[in-house]
Amino acid sequence: MRQIDINELEFPDDAPGTALLDGKPFTGEAVRYVDGRRVELRTFIEGTEDGPVLRWAPSGKLIGQGSGKHPHGAVGPWHEWDEEGRLLRETVYDALGNRIMTRELDRSGNIVKEERSVPTRLREDPETGEYRPAPWL
Repeated sequence: MRQIDINELEFPDDAPGTALLDGKPFTGEAVRYVDGRRVELRTFIEGTEDGPVLRWAPSGKLIGQGSGKHPHGAVGPWHEWDEEGRLLRETVYDALGNRIMTRELDRSGNIVKEERSVPTRLREDPETGEYRPAPWL
């Protein structure tokens, strides 16, 4: 997959949510650098953000991982770690981008806070016409 510096992309005002490279919708990975070090990677398909999102600390350690799906945003599990590799937070989104659950952990890996949310975006069941929550990924 093609990988570029995110600063090479254009995000036109007349097409919100679209990433262009040389005037064309971009497919590939865009990396953000700070002081020459990679700190974030975002994935695009046909100009829209869709796929893995990764974040690194200045030390180079992976500290965040999740996935996005156009047009819903964050989907599935997202994880945040400290630089020692300890899981700090886990957030789970359903297939429509609703935040379903967030867990925070202490330095020993014990859950110290858990919050569940009711989905606000629903999808229509094609068989019944009822609106229901989307499945988790």
